[in-house]
Amino acid sequence: MDDFRKYIADIKDKLFKYQTEKRSKTYLALNENPYPFPEKLIEEVNKLIDPYKIPTYYDSPDEELLNLLLEYINSDKLSVKNLSIGNGADEIIYYLLLMFKEMKVTIFPPTYSCYKLFAKDIGSKVISIPLKEEKIPINEIENLLNVDSIVFIPNPNNPTGHLFEDEEIEFLLNTGALVVIDEAYYEFGKRSYIDWIDEYKNLVVIRTFSKAFSLAAQRIGYLVANEDLIDAYNRIRLPFNVDYVSQLFARVALKNLEFFRKRIEEIINEREKMKKELMSLGYKISNSQGNFVFMYLDTDSKEVLTREFEKKKIAIRKFSEGLRITIGTPKQNEMVLRIFMEVKKNENSKN
Repeated sequence: MDDFRKYIADIKDKLFKYQTEKRSKTYLALNENPYPFPEKLIEEVNKLIDPYKIPTYYDSPDEELLNLLLEYINSDKLSVKNLSIGNGADEIIYYLLLMFKEMKVTIFPPTYSCYKLFAKDIGSKVISIPLKEEKIPINEIENLLNVDSIVFIPNPNNPTGHLFEDEEIEFLLNTGALVVIDEAYYEFGKRSYIDWIDEYKNLVVIRTFSKAFSLAAQRIGYLVANEDLIDAYNRIRLPFNVDYVSQLFARVALKNLEFFRKRIEEIINEREKMKKELMSLGYKISNSQGNFVFMYLDTDSKEVLTREFEKKKIAIRKFSEGLRITIGTPKQNEMVLRIFMEVKKNENSKN
């Protein structure tokens, strides 16, 4: 009989441990909302907590949350049978990979790292086809995708923030592949494919409460898909996978949409201001529609900027293609822009 330590060693040898940048005074690495969940709404959650429900195995999802989600996605073609929830969008991604673990996983880097990370965890084959100038290289993949494929695509894309064209999404769906569109940043880009689910049974849309609703710590996301897929998902996910209090937070957030919509507009305005300033400084940036900006940089420029951010104790996310920086508070955004201005000034003085 094999010693269990062999399996542990194999896991440690083959699989990467998910790690994030170390927490710093100013943390702009994980696209978190810069504003706290409002105290007034926390008080509302506290009033709703029923102490008699704490010791119970609470329904996940509960009926009220499903109805509020249905109202929020605003689709007259779908019902609560098209919805379920997860312990954050990441758990949903993981369960979808488990459900279809024999299928080939296709991703288009630069993209969300957890698609590949989770697929490797469960032993799925991963095919990485890089984007070309932020476009899906359709000519290269038309013979690669089929009904034995599952495609993961964030829209807006993470890390670049650009939106894919309808024609690109339509092409993917028409291959017969199961297409999972990750709309984690939907509220900042305002483009969704949920209405396509009625026509395309091979479409799944994932969303989260982490970004727009300041609820990353509560770990709650949801998916929308055809009824059969949702039924299968509910069979494979762990029972009671989203706790009672997290569901209360989500319900309160959905009942106070106007408050969050105002915050979202503030973040969008700051994002557009940041993009404009960076372009005026001569940086090549993507047209981000997320709660972050992304600039394409050569290796030397990227390293110079990274060092400057580290000196100022500002955490950002580094990619092989460039840097991604979360939109923070106006004060934090000014700090970020000053670093870019100083670096450009130093570059110009040397030329």
